[in-house]
Amino acid sequence: MPDPARTIPDFLLQHLVDREAERQNAPAEFYATLTDRERALVRDAAVMGYVQGTLHPRGEKHPKDSWVTALVVQECLAFPDLYPAINATQPA
Repeated sequence: MPDPARTIPDFLLQHLVDREAERQNAPAEFYATLTDRERALVRDAAVMGYVQGTLHPRGEKHPKDSWVTALVVQECLAFPDLYPAINATQPA
């Protein structure tokens, strides 16, 4: 029986390894191009989006982007200490 690792040519394996490294580095490279405020907004939205996604009932359809956006902003405003970038736009 042939070794499964040897069924793919070395040049193709190297290409796959290189592409995976690029995918792993892409978020950090993108993040580095953002301003401090943009980084904070991306962080706040990503964390809240993840939280809302994990709370979404299995098997139910996902709502439209506008509804999700409104929900995420509402929740970020409800927790100003956790999401300071979103709340920095609000009067004190």
